[in-house]
Amino acid sequence: MTSSISTVDPPTGPPPEYSSDGFDRLPDVIILTILNNISDIKTLTRCRTVSRRFNSLVPQSESLVLRVDRVISVDSEDDNDHVSVIIGFFKSVVKSFHDFISPPQSSSSSSSSSSSIFYHESQYSPVMILRGFERIRELDIELPTGDLWLEKRAGVKWTAEFGKTLKSCVILGYRCGGVSESDLGGGGGLKTRVVWTISALIAASARHYMVKEIVKENMHLKKLIVSDRENEGSVVMNELGIKEYREDKGENEEEQQVQNDDIDRVWWRNSRTRVPAVRMRMRHEAKLELSNGVVMEGATLVVVRPTANAGGVEGDEEERWDEGLVAAGGGFDGVYGEAFVKLIKRRSYLLEMNSF
Repeated sequence: MTSSISTVDPPTGPPPEYSSDGFDRLPDVIILTILNNISDIKTLTRCRTVSRRFNSLVPQSESLVLRVDRVISVDSEDDNDHVSVIIGFFKSVVKSFHDFISPPQSSSSSSSSSSSIFYHESQYSPVMILRGFERIRELDIELPTGDLWLEKRAGVKWTAEFGKTLKSCVILGYRCGGVSESDLGGGGGLKTRVVWTISALIAASARHYMVKEIVKENMHLKKLIVSDRENEGSVVMNELGIKEYREDKGENEEEQQVQNDDIDRVWWRNSRTRVPAVRMRMRHEAKLELSNGVVMEGATLVVVRPTANAGGVEGDEEERWDEGLVAAGGGFDGVYGEAFVKLIKRRSYLLEMNSF
């Protein structure tokens, strides 16, 4: 008995179900959802090289994160005394994008003049990079470090809301490592607490000034946060604040630009929005014990808002306004949030400060 085996020629092409990439079968709306969850601008820029479709969809991303790798001092290398604050911001992110946006330069190109190098780098400034995206709605700018230079064992956390100027600011200051209340100086440490408060307000107003061109150019923007990797502080602008900022005619722009050379030479502190006259509700505890054995010495909570916005609200009503921040989270998490909740119940002291 014999058996025969028949052979069939294999197909010349791939099965239909493998004829295209999986992403090709996804609708644009799903891919955009994925891109919005990626958020990181550097990664999204790389995604543009994947395909023509990705190249067309990436610019439609609505939620973005711009991470600054390093900060350039205004008095470094080729900087002149008149170099603008935004130029410093340009330089701080150029390195992140330059390597994969532009081909490597030959050794001969390194001899080009500093002016041509600066022109080439400025093409990849944050403002220019963001122009590659068509409808940014939410933007998070993350700086590499915090802004404050404090004494040892001192820490300050803050969060500030802005429109065209400061709307409110919550500041949490503390000492750790066995520092007693008496070590904070005379007057129960009041001088130190005021220094913490002023330093935080200067840092917040500098970050606000830094993003003015970004806010004005991105007309779809609904929320902007400027934070730092050390989680020291954050500036928040919501939809109403952004609208108010755009509608400001800038009549007092020259007055708002305040030079602050005595504080530091880091670029974003040399120009800032003027802080208006403010009312400050200050609460403090000599020794605040938190969960997990954490102890804050000289724990201080300061709630700041412009005097012009007080609207006759004083006393108990103003206290309730501060307590409302607890329900909103106060901008602090973990042990800092716990400290906020405990301090907001303490007796408060009212201070007022002129514009600066």
